[in-house]
Amino acid sequence: MNKQGLTKADLLSKKPGELADLVINLASIVRQKDAEIETLKELQRLRTAERYVPSTEQMGYLFEELELLDSVLRNEVAETLEVTVSAHTKQVRKRLNACTAPSDTPVVDVYHDKDAEPTITIDGIIYDRIGDKIIDKLAVIPRKYVVERNHHPQYRARQVEMPKIIIGLNKAANIGGSPSLVANTIVSKFDDHLPLYRQEEIFRREGIFLSRQKLANWVITYYEQLLPFASFFKRQLYDSNLISKDETKVQVLNVKGPDGKPSKSGFMYITIGETYNPDTRRTRTLVMLDYIQGRSRDILFEDMNNYKYDGYLMTDGLTGYLSYPQEKHGVCWVHGVRRFKAILKDNPKNVQAARVVSLVAQLFKVEKELRGQLHDGNIEPNEFLALRKEQSQAIIDSVFKEVDTWRASFTPGGAMGKAIAYLDKYKNYLNIYLDVLEATPSTNGNERIAKSFATGRKNWLFSETVDGADASAFFYSLIETAKFSNLDPLDYIEAICTFGIYAKSEEEWMALLPERIDLTALYERRAQRSSATARATQKKPYHFVGHTK
Repeated sequence: MNKQGLTKADLLSKKPGELADLVINLASIVRQKDAEIETLKELQRLRTAERYVPSTEQMGYLFEELELLDSVLRNEVAETLEVTVSAHTKQVRKRLNACTAPSDTPVVDVYHDKDAEPTITIDGIIYDRIGDKIIDKLAVIPRKYVVERNHHPQYRARQVEMPKIIIGLNKAANIGGSPSLVANTIVSKFDDHLPLYRQEEIFRREGIFLSRQKLANWVITYYEQLLPFASFFKRQLYDSNLISKDETKVQVLNVKGPDGKPSKSGFMYITIGETYNPDTRRTRTLVMLDYIQGRSRDILFEDMNNYKYDGYLMTDGLTGYLSYPQEKHGVCWVHGVRRFKAILKDNPKNVQAARVVSLVAQLFKVEKELRGQLHDGNIEPNEFLALRKEQSQAIIDSVFKEVDTWRASFTPGGAMGKAIAYLDKYKNYLNIYLDVLEATPSTNGNERIAKSFATGRKNWLFSETVDGADASAFFYSLIETAKFSNLDPLDYIEAICTFGIYAKSEEEWMALLPERIDLTALYERRAQRSSATARATQKKPYHFVGHTK
């Protein structure tokens, strides 16, 4: 008996016409099964190809590379697609020296002429010295440690015997770690991804005994003293014209799930606030990370509700955000076409996916060119918005027109069908960015932060508690903010730790924002430390335990 429930006798009893219909029916079933098998094979290939690249946090294959991909696709697909493609000009990257240093790098002369003679004789030929051959080399001075002896005014009441009062001494000022050392620890940990136990080993190698537990304690102490500034910083962020959001997993050991094990629903919530300044023709960017438990709508919108933010929002299209007003909610184009990119990764010759990816890459070219003109002052903000909308909307229309021409050729359950469905789902969100001066076609800024955060995620000693996670998030926020503001993260963190712990008013906190901070006083303190000398009378090792008298 076969799959149709027919025995051999039944088949022999069939008339020729009936047998022909049966064969046609069986052939149709076979074709249908073959299509299903091919779809399953394609989905399995994609799962295998994406095993290490499924996450929205992945930075490989983003749109800076699409500009290169675009030129390759034009050549590979030209024989198949009968479309007019504008000429591509290859951009040759300027060749740089393998090792460079800034022009203001200090220079020291090292002479190798101690035993040099005015003349030398080799094989009977006399050579006269005519000068020096100068070869520049890059050298390094090992880290220098100094004891920073802080003097704080101290008072006692005249008439009554009372304890002495020390002016200006707060909890952070009372510990044995200076702002410079704590800032160095923070940057090494969160930007260089050096866990504290490795930093402890480095200190020990350099003759300093400093445990990682003490380092962690100092970092959290400074964070506690900077909490008023952290609150002010977040208020400033939610005063921005545009907010973009993303999240990446993080585990806090002391937060338990229903099974009693460390919860796996913890996230670092990445928020970027951007506001364009017409005077400087630059965008002020503030970054804030927060530890959250879960991604429910209430959690995702908690800060936006608390700070009454109702401006524009850019996201990766996470379902929890879709309740935000559609006319103010833009979705990232990188996520919009990521399924097409996955198809291309599996099959680089897929013409339809190549065409979509190539068209979307042009959105980023338009963005880069026009934003460069805006920053250079060649066009005004209103011109930028008008030109970008005119050029980019035409490209967006072309993307959906392209998809419409061949969408019927693919089944909804296949990889291409799912890629089309995903693009259709966010069609009304993908052009919102065109109305916002600060917005770009993607949330790549959030993605870069998520990737950088994930790089050091497993190395963080004091994400053992929520307080440790909050401290990690705050200092990581300042580091990323400094990068967006073209500030040295070490300079910015040290300045915040030096002056922020004494700031009390909004005016003083405002002076600590990246676009306003004056680092002159910080450089003066560093210059003072560089002139430090050892005390001849000091015979015993120093012990840094903070205020003891």
